[in-house]
Amino acid sequence: MEYISPISSAVMAVIWIVYFQLFLIQYQRNNRPYMVIHHAQNENPDALCLLVNMGKETIHVQCVQVVLKTRSGEERTLTVTEYRRVGADDSNVHQVLRQGPLQPGGYLVLGSFRNIILGRRSDDSDSDSDYLFEDVTAVEIRAAVVHGPSRYAVGVRRRFWLRHDGASEIFPRDIHSEQLNRRRHRHEVRRWLETELCPQQP
Repeated sequence: MEYISPISSAVMAVIWIVYFQLFLIQYQRNNRPYMVIHHAQNENPDALCLLVNMGKETIHVQCVQVVLKTRSGEERTLTVTEYRRVGADDSNVHQVLRQGPLQPGGYLVLGSFRNIILGRRSDDSDSDSDYLFEDVTAVEIRAAVVHGPSRYAVGVRRRFWLRHDGASEIFPRDIHSEQLNRRRHRHEVRRWLETELCPQQP
């Protein structure tokens, strides 16, 4: 009988440790940012591209970039210089430039895929691009944001490929948007910000 009490205490300690671990994992999961780069309207390249905040905390968008790959193998990175912000319960779309807070359930209208690829503003009819839309074979859209509880910027990206047989079409390579919110992703997301913001060392 004298062994029952220590064994019971040990079992209870293990149960509490497991419970605490599960609670911690659930807490971290609930507070982790989750963003979606959404492709609306099927394969139409004139469909809108949305950046959606599906997390429980407000995020601050610092930069949105698009990486293009062409038939010739060239790769270039452009900045989505103008987009629109819509609140979770706001039906009015208003323009902002480059950065700003995005509430939970809110989304940014980045423009149509065609305009993003050609480097146009969403309300421009002319383009100063030195390449044709039909030259582009793959697209990566990515964003770097600041998430309240974290000191470091986190990122999201999604890749698409284009087919130009007859009418142009665009397709996502993956079902989900890739979340870059782990320690191993910090350097890559920081590199996005550095190419965008060009910080100067004193």
